[in-house]
Amino acid sequence: MLKFILALFIFLFSSGLFAQQKKIAITIDDLPFVRSGIFSSETLVQKTDSLLTALSRYHAPVTGFVNMTEVYNEGEFDSVQINLLRQWLGKGFDLGNHTFSHPDYNNVSFSTFAAEIEKNEQAMQPLLNEYNKTMPYFRHPFLHRGDSQAKADSLAQYLRSRKYTEAPVTIDNAEWIFAAAYDSVLKTNDQKLALLIGNEYISYMQKKLIFYEGQSVKLFGRNISHILLIHANSLNAANMDHLLSMFAGNGYAFVSLAEALTDKAYNSEDKYYRRGGISWLDRWAFTRGEGRDFFKGEPVCPAFVMKLAKVDSE
Repeated sequence: MLKFILALFIFLFSSGLFAQQKKIAITIDDLPFVRSGIFSSETLVQKTDSLLTALSRYHAPVTGFVNMTEVYNEGEFDSVQINLLRQWLGKGFDLGNHTFSHPDYNNVSFSTFAAEIEKNEQAMQPLLNEYNKTMPYFRHPFLHRGDSQAKADSLAQYLRSRKYTEAPVTIDNAEWIFAAAYDSVLKTNDQKLALLIGNEYISYMQKKLIFYEGQSVKLFGRNISHILLIHANSLNAANMDHLLSMFAGNGYAFVSLAEALTDKAYNSEDKYYRRGGISWLDRWAFTRGEGRDFFKGEPVCPAFVMKLAKVDSE
């Protein structure tokens, strides 16, 4: 009997059934909705509902990061835009601060950037109060933490003083290019091409997932808990079910941002002070002095998608 139990244990361990659960936190930027001006109010409500319904179906505890510039203008709320955010809160999702108007920290002063954070706080607070919610997370526009150590340190200290936790990203990607291409095709009503873009998007995101799993193993000797960045847009409204199914099919459980951040990898030192907005895995690799070979092999956006999006390069 003892030999049987030992053999069964070895089989289960080797088959991967005892392997550590893969985890990913989904974060969605640029709420209420990207390029909202090209859609009717009814369409925005429907697209947001499609996005949130898919997330709820997979029990994905998402944090959405808000820019209030489209919602709050001259002291007044836009009823359509504020109700899109109520859809998020009504479904139980959390909201985070993404600055008021999405400025690039590389191109503005610290004081200007801090004012943007506080302006967003003030605009969002009445809505958060309606749902007894707080806003503990901050996401850097363009993933720019500061292009000098002085700017990076000033912002990090400021965020701590306001009790924000920075929201890193490990699976960075060109989803925004696919989204721009998708919206351009919606204008032509070419459903076949829209479907092709959606399929290519899921394939690309799976390649990105596999790539960053490999980068994680190279840096830490294991696959860490990941944080994905995507956006509130038409592409994801139409394809969120497929995207989440792909992650689940690759063995991932959907966890909160708070749970993902308990992974000790997020305590790693970040001394990347260049102008690029990159994955935290890349930041940690630069900090460790990894050479050019470490970054080879990253999947790229298909040329036809970039052409539709009118983007020259990633």
